[in-house]
Amino acid sequence: MTRLLFAVGVLSLFACTGTSTDSGDANCDGVVEVEQVSLRSDADGVLTVPVAVDANDDAFMVMVARDGGLVSADTVVDAEGDVRLSWEDWLSGRDSLTNAFYASSEVTSLNWPIRAEDAPLGAGEWTVYASTLDADGYPKARQDATVTVVRRSCVAGTPTLKVTVVYAQGLDEDREVATAVEAAVLRWAQIYGAYGLELDVSYASSDLATSVSEPLPGGDEYGPLYEDIGEGVVVVVADDVDGYADLYGEAGGIPGPYVASGHSAVAVSWLVHAGTDAAFTDDEVLVFGETMAHEVGHYLGLFHPVEMDWSLWDALSDTKRCTSESACEAALGDNLMFPYPVCGERSCTEQTVLSDDQSGVLGLNVGFR
Repeated sequence: MTRLLFAVGVLSLFACTGTSTDSGDANCDGVVEVEQVSLRSDADGVLTVPVAVDANDDAFMVMVARDGGLVSADTVVDAEGDVRLSWEDWLSGRDSLTNAFYASSEVTSLNWPIRAEDAPLGAGEWTVYASTLDADGYPKARQDATVTVVRRSCVAGTPTLKVTVVYAQGLDEDREVATAVEAAVLRWAQIYGAYGLELDVSYASSDLATSVSEPLPGGDEYGPLYEDIGEGVVVVVADDVDGYADLYGEAGGIPGPYVASGHSAVAVSWLVHAGTDAAFTDDEVLVFGETMAHEVGHYLGLFHPVEMDWSLWDALSDTKRCTSESACEAALGDNLMFPYPVCGERSCTEQTVLSDDQSGVLGLNVGFR
């Protein structure tokens, strides 16, 4: 079992610019209500998840977990009985909205609303329909699952994300690595801060191996680690992710879960960022910070604005559609969520830009409170 050894520091990072959400309502405090229940799917493999939305709630997340089987979250129905989201509207298209539809693991997360255009919530009993499936993706009847529902009341002031940066074994004692990590976190905070979003960052050491698993397919180390920490987003700093020499980082989901699972982390490689000499330049530190902001952006629900086949896009209306490498680098190369760093012989393009719709997706994630 992965063991969190001790906290090595706490750093609060405040938004630099941008506007905050402030309704003026004394009940808009960003407080979350968490309910966890055990449910069993019906004869069609369907789980019916009730979500009791209060008048002050502005977002909720439903997380479904199952031992030894696949799950998906498929449909959102509001208190009036209207379907607000259905997997059938998305699976055959070229736009990506959420990975909750794709039965790729034993846990799935659906945050609602996803985009500003999906808001607002209305008070009453909403319903999320999820599915239990077999290894081939077909419905599997009468399966037990653990369902966690997180409801967030509207946020007054600056939305704040709790982050724990966890060093793999011994890396916190490497002064060059720790200095670069802290500088990269400041870069990340500046990027989010420009859009009115704040980070509350703690640092911790661990006994994790210095080569960690990919969190998207899942790793055994991440469930116990998240259970120890218990909240927010966990960012693991390691030598490498699953031995890859060219993988900057990876998120455990789009969006990722706020419950203990093999996917409950973002993993980043300091060594890939530092290059072959294992020594950070100023530019490498900047890219490191952009990677943290990018991968946590995935964890909070953002896709790449365009994928590298240049024929798949995110579902946001204000990220430009492009269809070739050169056109996409010209139109989106400075976007935080562009699929790779755009670098020349001497430097890389700063990737710090978020569209209004992209920053809106971040702010609607229940991790911001």
